[in-house]
Amino acid sequence: MNLPAATQQPITVLQLSDSHLPADPQARYRGQSADVNLASLRSAARSLKPEVIVLSGDISEDGSAESYWRMGGFVRDLAPVVGWIPGNHDKRAVMAPIFDELGFDAGPVLIAGGWQLALLDSAWPGRPDGELDCERLAPLDQLDPGLPALVFVHHQPVPVGSPWIDKYPLNNAQRLWRALAGKPVRAVAFGHVHQVFEGERYGVACLSAPSTVANGLRDVPRFTPGNLGPAARWFRLWPDRRWQSGILGGELSAPDC
Repeated sequence: MNLPAATQQPITVLQLSDSHLPADPQARYRGQSADVNLASLRSAARSLKPEVIVLSGDISEDGSAESYWRMGGFVRDLAPVVGWIPGNHDKRAVMAPIFDELGFDAGPVLIAGGWQLALLDSAWPGRPDGELDCERLAPLDQLDPGLPALVFVHHQPVPVGSPWIDKYPLNNAQRLWRALAGKPVRAVAFGHVHQVFEGERYGVACLSAPSTVANGLRDVPRFTPGNLGPAARWFRLWPDRRWQSGILGGELSAPDC
């Protein structure tokens, strides 16, 4: 799906990741309500007025149809374009027909505001880690060298410094970096890590979207809740190739009694 690039104003892309919505909206994820925490971002997301929302995986905790319908209800009136990729907790066979019915876009390349958004699927059934084989890297060959690009993938292509999640990375990440050589990619945006990470590899920014439900501390051996509440990542993209990124949300609510 394409959006026109007839203005010099930036477009806004909102990346929502790792919502872990369960079939039962009353169920808990790491002691948190996934639905309540996602809903806590709605006002800020609406104020952001994104042209594009990218759901970057682990939308569901259990791959249930109920969870995908609820996510669809949350995002479909927040942006004219919704793109998506699965994470290791998702079931593509369940989510794809639901998101197709809702008019969401699996890409693999979206064009918006003079930018290309490549959506790469790194998830494999039964595996917590990720991988991009030649077929799944093929969308990068579609990129127009004359337009700047962002790449979205679920699994982290660089270590983030957290042993509890770095043991489930994007395996063979060098395939991705080789495929990006010479491409007009400004940043690789990922989820999976339940924290904010900002780094760089080969001159390409590496940015994580935090989780909309639960975020953890970095340098600890196992997941430990941190001081970042439900959050998401935003991008502002100008037609002249300038871009900015930041975090939406992040406030911690009072614990349940």
